[in-house]
Amino acid sequence: MTDYRVRMSDRFLEAAIMGAIEAYCHGDGFQTEIETIGPIWGHRRFKGDEQIIFLERLAVSLSAERDTDSVTPKAEATALMAEVMDRLAPELTLLGDFHSHPYKDLDEVNRNKGFEFSDGDFNSFLADDDLWKRNLDGPVMMVITMCKLNRVHETGGKMIRYNVWQFDLGQYRFWINVCIGFLDGDGQRQHTGNKRSSVWLDLDSRFFNLSGDRVGS
Repeated sequence: MTDYRVRMSDRFLEAAIMGAIEAYCHGDGFQTEIETIGPIWGHRRFKGDEQIIFLERLAVSLSAERDTDSVTPKAEATALMAEVMDRLAPELTLLGDFHSHPYKDLDEVNRNKGFEFSDGDFNSFLADDDLWKRNLDGPVMMVITMCKLNRVHETGGKMIRYNVWQFDLGQYRFWINVCIGFLDGDGQRQHTGNKRSSVWLDLDSRFFNLSGDRVGS
């Protein structure tokens, strides 16, 4: 199986956090703590058996039908944004989408394993024909989970699994989980899953030094 290393631009990470926290705190004017969704653009390259995926941009889909435990984008809106981005940044590829999982508190996240993809997430991902046609090398799905904390402590980023990162921002806690799709030997759509994933979410690459990894002479 291919190994995947996923990196994010600062611009991408900021937009993901902004989209999730606005939907959580202010919702759509009728209810708060709702999910949000949007397309992801970036590029990829291959290094031996490893596929390196760079997530560069995302857009929050304002026309999506959003609720506390579900979100459904309009296909026409995604197609429109894809055409616009083709003109603004033709060097980027529509790789997949992100969505958020909002929870009231940490107990609710832990009780529901909230930072994991749900069965419904996986089913929708595997059934998205347009996304798979655009990404023969594997579409991307990302979830950003958040909840409100009772207390605020000094914390740093924390890798929960290779494919899951946790971090705090003010009184909110966030988790990012990434999944990559691929075709098996029979040509059937599969995904890297939640646990024992072949995805390495490389969020802290600027501060992480591999043993023996020298530069220069």
